Amino acid sequence: MDIPAKLSDGGFPAWSLPLDATCAEFARSVARALCQEFGLARDIVDDVTLIASELATNALLHAYRTERTPPGTGRPEMWAYLRRCSVPEIVVKVVDPVPWKGPFRRPPQSPPTDSTGGRGLHLVDALTAEHGGRWGVHPTRARLGASPYPGKAVFFTVPVSARTTELVPETATARRRPWACRRSAERIHALLTARGLRADLTGDGTLLHEGGGWQVRVREEWISYRLLGGEAVRLPASEGIEVVERIVRHTEELVAVCSRMALPL
Repeated sequence: MDIPAKLSDGGFPAWSLPLDATCAEFARSVARALCQEFGLARDIVDDVTLIASELATNALLHAYRTERTPPGTGRPEMWAYLRRCSVPEIVVKVVDPVPWKGPFRRPPQSPPTDSTGGRGLHLVDALTAEHGGRWGVHPTRARLGASPYPGKAVFFTVPVSARTTELVPETATARRRPWACRRSAERIHALLTARGLRADLTGDGTLLHEGGGWQVRVREEWISYRLLGGEAVRLPASEGIEVVERIVRHTEELVAVCSRMALPL
């Protein structure tokens, strides 16, 4: 299946980050290219590249240079996509194989004066807030390599002008070309399958998880998903990637909870 290269066209690129001193610079170059696609101001570009650098460095230091790294896992990964839900924003994630430890908590207002770390995330917190973005941590599964290892994603968002997201409005595209609805369902199916989440795809664009944990319905103007025991959530037709990410996150949260409570899945 053809995957668009640009975020504004619905692209969902992923990069493997180097496990050496070039890791931070590689992350900065990726972030800079993402910002240039949307013509962001120089000060925003500088701060976004700094945030990406901090998160890549944290992944390298705390996930790959410690004994916590599970054996056989791949390199850290960096992903990006465009979310149009309310305020259009670029979503950037840095993924590593260290397990998720529970609800996200922001760092304190300032780290202790004798602390040797913690200032990087404090900087991320301040810079994302300054530009109207958000950041956080959640469980996920990798996208690159031979197998989708479980781990965590540290993400941040960058609001962008609504004008820059109207280059290829996916909802309008779906209305002009009826086959776009089916293609969207097939893409969601492929993205979930690549993460180890198998589902049956019906002729009307509905995905049914083989384990019964979730279902997704794709229509011309909207996509809805329902998690096990939850209510259906409806999003615009452009949010296929966001639906995939939410389902993967929910699956890994459930795995973590069952593991802590020694419950069968």
